[in-house]
Amino acid sequence: MVEKQQIQPKTQRIILFPGLAADERMYAGLGLLPVPLVTPRLLVPESGETMAAYARRHVEIYAIGPEDIVGGTSFGSMVAAEICRQQSARALVLLSGALSSAALVKQSRKLNRLAAYVPFFMTRRLLMSSFFLHAVFGDADSDQIELGRAMIRQTPKPLLLEGGRLAAGYQPTTTIQCPLFALHGGHDRVIRAPQLDNVELIDDAGHGMVVSHAGQVTEFLCRLCQQVAGDTSLKL
Repeated sequence: MVEKQQIQPKTQRIILFPGLAADERMYAGLGLLPVPLVTPRLLVPESGETMAAYARRHVEIYAIGPEDIVGGTSFGSMVAAEICRQQSARALVLLSGALSSAALVKQSRKLNRLAAYVPFFMTRRLLMSSFFLHAVFGDADSDQIELGRAMIRQTPKPLLLEGGRLAAGYQPTTTIQCPLFALHGGHDRVIRAPQLDNVELIDDAGHGMVVSHAGQVTEFLCRLCQQVAGDTSLKL
């Protein structure tokens, strides 16, 4: 009797990096995906480190390879984009994300610049304020707002400051070779929706849609994983 060989999926993992003032808890509400989901924490940038070097450290530490789908939310999406500029990947996925600092709205750029000149406790206090959190999460419930506040409170100071510097000054010149997909909130007040063919909108979602609209984000990721892994047209 001939033993049947198990066909290994072409896509090994989907790797999603969190936002700057967040961690893996922001993805806790996502449902089951067709491929293993990895949600690593962002490394703390070194003083003066470039985005290229910062992204390369993530590749090396998390062993990111050409069969992985790489993505992220907000600043995490910029890190993912730089990874995909440096090496091949199955796909890049932006969730409330951007390909460069140019997509940041005016208020976001001001906040990043302000953080370099005011006492850090004031910056963290602003980020943890109900006004800011409701602006980010939109129509989120109280538990989701408290999750956002807890993640900001526990984010290391160097990550917020140096990460903010990288987010504000990321102006890449190289192109991305892999397929690119994006899901964005229609009420996002932090990052403008990317001008791409493969972009979908959740009309009533804000920048924190991964938390507030986890079910719709899960559906999007399931379709993406199935189609990329199946080598179809790569269009959602």
